Order: sequence, then structure tokens, then C-alpha cells
Amino acid sequence: MTLIIRNRYTACLLHFLISLFVFSTFVLILLNFWYPQPFFTASGGLQGLKLVAAIDLVLGPALTLIVYNINKSKKELFTDFSIIAFIQITALCWGVFTVYNQRPVAAVFWENGFYTVPASALENRGISLKKLDKYGSKKPVYIFAAQPQSDKDREQMINAILEEHIPPYQQLDRFKPVEQHYNDIYKHSVDILKIISKNSDMKDEIDAVLTKSGTSLNDNHYITLISKYRNIILIFNQNNQIIGTASAPFKNKN
Repeated sequence: MTLIIRNRYTACLLHFLISLFVFSTFVLILLNFWYPQPFFTASGGLQGLKLVAAIDLVLGPALTLIVYNINKSKKELFTDFSIIAFIQITALCWGVFTVYNQRPVAAVFWENGFYTVPASALENRGISLKKLDKYGSKKPVYIFAAQPQSDKDREQMINAILEEHIPPYQQLDRFKPVEQHYNDIYKHSVDILKIISKNSDMKDEIDAVLTKSGTSLNDNHYITLISKYRNIILIFNQNNQIIGTASAPFKNKN
């Protein structure tokens, strides 16, 4: 009995180590390409990480722990592991695809803040993500969405909202290069003094950015990034570069 238990746990451990290698590769891709900060915490990267961890690090090794039995024949063990591998790989592919499909590909400024746009919001409408390349090669790309300039333009925008449920920050015909509109964006800089007076954690984050960049509070512009799980304050310096961020509390998803 002791031998069976020892081998069962050894098999589970080996499975876990293999799964951990796969998971580590996924984490590197997630953090560096799909959900770079601040989008990891703001747009669901953390939630995606938990989903894949549950599938890769828990489901597969747990099944191995349950079915492994030294008294089974090699054929039976091979069949068991083949089924486990199929279940784990299928679930893992689903989890990774879900996370990939929801990755933010753009942060579009509309009215008074940037809004994140997931890949699915465009691809589900048959829009190629290559159309975003002209605004920048690094994703998510920052874009400006222009206000309607005529009654016809306004009508088209409203029709897209009401009939197709497409918000203005996802309407490609409104997109403009962000570099041409920083002055328009900075008009909507938030009252950072008021915000940090009520949130000590955000104050500490901003103070760290100011210290690292060698700037003072009044040197920079503070623009809201509105996303699915939490809002972010983007800190722009006088050269229109993002020098840091500060995170608002997580939104209540209940």
C-alpha cells in the first residue's frame, strides 16, 4: 500500500512539474505580449492567469493522483494517461484561447478617458487587427476617437450605438493618431490631488513614479484608463510619454 501511495504521488508530482513548465511559458507570454501592465490587472490578465492555473496546475495533476494505480497494467495506465492528457489539453486550449481572445489590443480615448478594447470586440465584427497597425506596432496601441463633426456624422455614430451596440471608442471611423491630440486629451486630466487625498495606496504609487522619474506632481498629466476590472491613472510627462500608472481599487463584479 505504501508503494502504491508513493508512486501515485510521484506520478502526480511529475505531472505537476511538466504542467508548471507549460504554465510558466504561458505567464511569460501573457505578461509580455497579451496583457502588459497596467492591462494585466485592469483588463483581466490576472483572472485569465487564475483560469489557466486551475486547468493546468490543478486539473491534470489531480486526475493523475486519482487514477494512478501501480497494480494496473501498462496498457491500462497508458489509456488512463491518454484520457487525462486529452482532457487537460482540451481544457487548456479553451482557457488559453479565451484569455487570448479577450486581450486588450487598443486603449482608445473618448470624451474624458481611455477605454480598453479587447480583440474580440473587433474580430467578432470581422475587423482585422492589422487595421490598428497604422496607429502603432506595440499592442495595446493608444488611439484617439474624434467627436462627430457634423449632424450626419453624429447620426451615424448614434445609429452604431443603438442598432449595432458599438460604443464610439470601438468605431474605427472615429479613430485618429493619438500623437495629434494630446492637447485635447490633457484637457481631461483628473484632479489628482483630490484623488490621492482619499486613497493612500494610489498616493504611494504616484509618489514612487514621481521619485523614479524625477518629476513633481504638477509636472505631469493624469488621465483615466477605464477597463473591465479596475480603472487606472496613466501618468504622462511633458514629452507625452507614459512614465507610470496608479491603480484604482478593483471594481465590484457582483
